Amino acid sequence: MSTAMDVLKFKVNGKEHTVGSNVSSDVMLVDYLRNYLNLRGTKYMCREGGCGACIVTASKTAGGPFVSVNSCLVSVGSCHGWEIKTIEGLGNRKDGYHPLQKSLAENNGTQCGYCSSGWIMAMHGFMESKKEATMMEVQNAFGSNLCRCTGYRPILEAFKKFAKDAPKEDRLMSLKNLSLCKTSKGGCCKSGCDDEEDWCMVREDDLGETETKKIVLKDGKIWYRPRLLKDVYQILGENLESYMLVGGNTAKGAFLIAEYPNALIDITAVQELRTNELDQNLVVGAGLTLTEFMDILKEGSKVENFSYFEKLYNHIELVAHIPIRNVGTIGGNLMIKHTYTVFQSDIFLLLDTVGAQLTISDYKGKQEVVTMQHFLTIDMKGKVIINIMLPPLNNTYKLYTYKLMPRAQSAHAIVNCGFLYKLNCKNIVEDARITYGALSTKFTRAPATEKYLVGKPLFTNDTLQGALRVLDGEMIVEEHRPEPSPEVRRYIAKALFFKVSIGKVIYFFQGLLSLCPSEQVQERLKSGITKLTETRPVSTGKQTYVTDPSLYPMNQPMPRLEAQIQCAGEAQYTDDIATMANEVFGAFVLSTVALGTIIKMDATDALKLPGVVAFYTAKDIPGLNSFTPNDGAFTTQNEEVLSEGTIKYYGQPIGIIVAEDQHVANRAAALVKVKYSNLGKPITDIIKARTDSTRNTLFTSIDATATGSDIHKTLTGTNYMHGQYHCSMETMVCVAKPTEEGLEVHLASQWLDGPHVMISRALNIEKNKIDLHIRRVGGSYGLKITRSIQAAVACSLVVQKLNRPCRFIQPLVTNMTGFGKRMPNVVDYEAAVNSSGVLQYVNTTIYTDNGHMINEPCIVYGTDTYHNCYDASKYNYKAYNTVTDTPKNTFCRSPGTLEAIASAELIMERISYELSLDPVAVRVANLEVASKEEMNGILENLKTSAEYVSRRAAVDSFNAQNRWKKRGLRWAFCRWPPAGGANLDINLSVYHADGSIIITHGGVEMGQGINTKVAQVAAYLLKVPLEKNPNQRKQYYY
Repeated sequence: MSTAMDVLKFKVNGKEHTVGSNVSSDVMLVDYLRNYLNLRGTKYMCREGGCGACIVTASKTAGGPFVSVNSCLVSVGSCHGWEIKTIEGLGNRKDGYHPLQKSLAENNGTQCGYCSSGWIMAMHGFMESKKEATMMEVQNAFGSNLCRCTGYRPILEAFKKFAKDAPKEDRLMSLKNLSLCKTSKGGCCKSGCDDEEDWCMVREDDLGETETKKIVLKDGKIWYRPRLLKDVYQILGENLESYMLVGGNTAKGAFLIAEYPNALIDITAVQELRTNELDQNLVVGAGLTLTEFMDILKEGSKVENFSYFEKLYNHIELVAHIPIRNVGTIGGNLMIKHTYTVFQSDIFLLLDTVGAQLTISDYKGKQEVVTMQHFLTIDMKGKVIINIMLPPLNNTYKLYTYKLMPRAQSAHAIVNCGFLYKLNCKNIVEDARITYGALSTKFTRAPATEKYLVGKPLFTNDTLQGALRVLDGEMIVEEHRPEPSPEVRRYIAKALFFKVSIGKVIYFFQGLLSLCPSEQVQERLKSGITKLTETRPVSTGKQTYVTDPSLYPMNQPMPRLEAQIQCAGEAQYTDDIATMANEVFGAFVLSTVALGTIIKMDATDALKLPGVVAFYTAKDIPGLNSFTPNDGAFTTQNEEVLSEGTIKYYGQPIGIIVAEDQHVANRAAALVKVKYSNLGKPITDIIKARTDSTRNTLFTSIDATATGSDIHKTLTGTNYMHGQYHCSMETMVCVAKPTEEGLEVHLASQWLDGPHVMISRALNIEKNKIDLHIRRVGGSYGLKITRSIQAAVACSLVVQKLNRPCRFIQPLVTNMTGFGKRMPNVVDYEAAVNSSGVLQYVNTTIYTDNGHMINEPCIVYGTDTYHNCYDASKYNYKAYNTVTDTPKNTFCRSPGTLEAIASAELIMERISYELSLDPVAVRVANLEVASKEEMNGILENLKTSAEYVSRRAAVDSFNAQNRWKKRGLRWAFCRWPPAGGANLDINLSVYHADGSIIITHGGVEMGQGINTKVAQVAAYLLKVPLEKNPNQRKQYYY
């Protein structure tokens, strides 16, 4: 075994880098790229492999293609031998931009731009690994990335231009022509060469290297990289009490790893765990990635008795997404299931369904072959999954699997299932295997139902009804929040069994309907076989608008000025500021009770952690302990930065930990011990809170002025809109440093004045000593109007106390736990209508959940839209502000108006349904007089341009001919008041030497394109070319 002087080597954008004792165990590739190499074009948000902001591409083997990976999950030590490409290396202003970068910018595929580099690198990896992709395949590759801005349409338009079946007028370039290697002589067998003289790193794999690398990391953990299985056994034997086998490290995305164990054993180079042999059975190594496993299944499906592999392949396409599957291993996925039995592992379910077996070895080399069910009961301490054996299944076996998810891609299962039946020529069941996931840790197989089915004809009503009764009796479904209730999941599980067991008489959805002989299935039922996600066409969309060319460039359609640099990772966001000397990191300590009183806080254990610098509480704030002004434009009350003793909600910030590393700060925050008294039971649901008069404050009451008496039917009901997390790609972050006068603060915020005022008040320093900088914001949706100020005050406090630069980066778990969301609301209504659906009166009462206090006037925006575009004279409207024992809820895209309009539309839908009336006719009949003519004009124009009549007829025809699958075509009317506008000052500088212009304005660029619009207006008014004022410097000196 090598010595502690070993290092791990890899290349980033063509340059070699080494890591060893200079990194800690919790340094992921994204941390190394951003903090060590200052390549900050690679972003981050969730750090769970879900958002896609962190994606880079990597060639993991000599000469291999570049594939996309989530750099937030990959341990930097796992990159040994890799060639990594970041957004900066793909294309930049010096060397020229890549066609992908150009296309996304030119097709308006960026708004805030924070996610754009991740999108491009995900598509780069996809294109490198699949040279002849279709537009549909491009669309289906989108599962790895979230974008809260564009709605995906322009992103899809930008990328499908590279598909082989793209229309000729749109096609940019064949995917196979977008290779990175530019070596002209063709002699290089490696990938990532920049020119003919570029050298290629020879991996130890190529030289037959067998020595184990051993590296003592910065935090004392030991990183091992063995190459032989016997060395894995030896390391296990020496570290039985604290070790982890590291493959793709994707478990970090599913279950939080607060601190890594002492021994980290990288098994990715152990070839004995990467076997692939197809003989009587298929034997695959547990160390193979899911992508490699899928490739094997696809090829193996062509072999007799293994055609069922195609169904496994199709199901695994629903597991996570491409970058996760590129690094996550089969064995790793199974070990997550073993460690966390609640994990909804599709891999385990599939293998269990087909009767696969595992070969497991202990560290002494003793092997055993076990079933999937037995695997869950084994103590895996000191053991390794060697391989997986999948059996042949001839044509007498019928396999069906299903995964019901919250969305079509990259989501865990709400319920997943697998069914394998062996049938004779008369469709009599000879054997059955029924597996379920996501129901309970106590129920993954249905042995009683399997036994009941054997010997019975499968496609009969009696068999199916009897099997359902047995299944219902043995099924165990447990509460597993935030998943749907046990009752709902039980119903789904039985429905999915029915899906698989439809015959001549039982009419339900899918599954064995697809296995049932076609002559037994009525034509009207065959749509139940269809899987919508597999049959829908490539998505399309279009925008139509008219502009007045005489006003160009003021209203000229054009890509945003920052689009190209956003697509190259060259646009700087708050946390992209380079690492500063002597900087520290802050993290909130959150309360672990919802209601109570703090008796004592003990940070002793936290302060003992190496790298921890300080711990602060409310007592350390020299001025006002508040982050919202009680005299501000958006707030009316002071909210505590840190609790002064009374806990008002679970996750309330009560202290600040400061450390020399972000990971250490986050870990230390959990070590602070807090003793509470006066614990109370919180009210967290507005449904319950609205029944307590002490929690409700009447905001406004508006009476109807013209109620009618022609009442045919009275409808009553309740509309409930839950809270919504903002999910901005850039998290809430602040970077501050001491200056000669006071502080320089860089903040991701929508509100300039608020943080400036509250930092001043909290620190007791004059405003003119605070320089506040906001260049751009990586998405907000209202979250960063007031909520971002809390971290800004905390960060500034640390700088004042320590006289050192500080970064305050709030992780996703802190945002989700300690900060409010869209205000939930409940609307109780009573609507009386005549036989034509015309309102006679409507009584609506809305309760808006503010969280633990009333401080932001979101409810006010609904007072002009509670009736939407319908006859306000018929409405009696009351609006209450309600408080619950939860974090203060806040502004979220279209606050107040969205909730009011949605409620009015739901009432119209209810009237249409109850009276069996055309939903458009109901809406038109209830339009307010003032806007009726205009709305009718819009309606008729849209009917024509959208070809509504013919599309409506097609939908009706399809629905009449198909029992289960239905199509819909619906309208939503909307009257949106232009609220929230502001007059913002600007500073314009014209340089005398060349006439170029710089504009500093009081707005915040957060994706809406305000910088571009300012430049267009200036170019128009000043009669100068747009190129004269391309930059809007967003620096604010107070």
